[in-house]
Amino acid sequence: MRVSWLAVALLLHIALATAYAVATPAFEGPDENSRYEYAQHLANAGKLPIAPALAQARGLPQTDGVLLAHDPPAYYALLAGVLLATNADATIFAPRLNPRFGAPGDPARFLHFEHGSAQGEGTLRLLRMVSVALGALSVWLVHRLGRACCPTNARVADLAALLVACLPMWSFLHGVVHSDTMATALACATLLALTRWLDGAVRSARAGAGLGLLLGLGLATKLSTLFLLPLAAAVAVAVLRRDRSRWPAIAAALLVAAAVALPTLLRNHALYGDALALSVHDATFAPIPPDARPNWLLFGYLPTIFPSLLGRFGWFALPPATPLVWLGALVVALALAGWRRGRRDARARLPVRHHALLLATLLLVFAATTHFNWSAAQPQGRLLFPAIGPAAVLLAAGLLQLAHGWRGRILGALALPAAALWVFIGWFLPAFDPALALAPAWHRSVVDARRPDAARATIAWQAGELPPTATPPTLRWSEPAAPPDARYALYAHDEHGRVWLAAFEWSSGWLALAGGEAVMPDAAFGLLPTDRDVLLTLRRAPVAADDDPAALPHSPPLRCRRLR
Repeated sequence: MRVSWLAVALLLHIALATAYAVATPAFEGPDENSRYEYAQHLANAGKLPIAPALAQARGLPQTDGVLLAHDPPAYYALLAGVLLATNADATIFAPRLNPRFGAPGDPARFLHFEHGSAQGEGTLRLLRMVSVALGALSVWLVHRLGRACCPTNARVADLAALLVACLPMWSFLHGVVHSDTMATALACATLLALTRWLDGAVRSARAGAGLGLLLGLGLATKLSTLFLLPLAAAVAVAVLRRDRSRWPAIAAALLVAAAVALPTLLRNHALYGDALALSVHDATFAPIPPDARPNWLLFGYLPTIFPSLLGRFGWFALPPATPLVWLGALVVALALAGWRRGRRDARARLPVRHHALLLATLLLVFAATTHFNWSAAQPQGRLLFPAIGPAAVLLAAGLLQLAHGWRGRILGALALPAAALWVFIGWFLPAFDPALALAPAWHRSVVDARRPDAARATIAWQAGELPPTATPPTLRWSEPAAPPDARYALYAHDEHGRVWLAAFEWSSGWLALAGGEAVMPDAAFGLLPTDRDVLLTLRRAPVAADDDPAALPHSPPLRCRRLR
């Protein structure tokens, strides 16, 4: 009975990516906190966020602005749907920066945040499992791409899927919250569709609409999928040159792609004067001085981009282990040698049209990444993942050419998961041990901020309602059973349940209130909207690692209105 190597690859991907999803401390994926904030804002506020600078210019509360608001919304809409479906839309995030991050020689230098109690992090892990699922879809699509490009030799597809599933950076990125996971899946699906178009298997307008949907969703997910447009145009030209009767399918693809992508492009143009929001995107990166760019590309970017493709973990702080880099170089060298001796196994050779499509993808993605790095220093291998399918198929074809007739090739394939497991256990886990950067006992990285049940309130307000005010109000409350040193977290929700304020979490505790009377801090008052009433609640702040914020004493809601 033949082993199903696709099933092996899928199981390996799920096991490795899930291991990273569970073991990676909260928000230690690149920009994971900002991506969580986008999804939570969309679910909780019920609308897309805007850039913080634009919110400030319009006089809106800070809570209307999100750092990555310029990102296309499709991936975040998927996460927001998961949050709404699980009643976790009010689960806020509150990471606490690690002051030793990046300090040379410090054991905690790889951890971007401090970590303590893991209470509430189940919501974050749930969203990370969406990444695991998207990665499984991509592995399957890579296998399908291999079968489409080399239908006479199933081993090309098997090895391509195995190469992707065992890549440590792939497993790490698909174990955290990141929009690249959806962009990569859509890129793989689109490339598979384009391969079928080249083979003449697609003729109907319905199939064209399917391709258009993939292209439109790609543009609505990540700008890194832009390379698909010239690629699709080239395929359309090649198809029409052979058969002009297929123009209805191409027209359907164009119309559907425009219909899906245009709302995002038009919104960006209305908000930022730029359909792709590139001005806002570029403003988030420190620019490289023009005279330093050639030196950076030659001696900074090129020596870094390919090793980081193997595994640069956390906020790109932990580089890949040296043995992993040498192993990756060996695999590439063997594949190139196989291509050079490409007549040993005729079944592993790719048709010219497929070979051209895969190579064009590699060149376009690498050119786009290099262009990005011409002005911003971001030598991140994850930026190359939209081309992971073509790269894996080409590598697999080359390796199989070289291994033709070699009886130990299965043992060679099994070395891939062994290396991936070693990287996770021996390289990643010791560097990302949360105990290396401990937060105070009361800290929570993720907190359920749903409005508490007023009927079970044990903290009493001294006033039934606050008058509308343009200045921070004075709050008075009583809790006879409270210890003398009790501190209180202040929250604000509107009638729809949107969280406008979580002063304790958002300030790492320094905006906590104490005693039975306090003026609302200016920093908290400024977060409230001016176009609606909000309901203020107090909750006893946690002091110990096992305190559950949702179970601590709380007040009933107190109506408040901020005037301009």
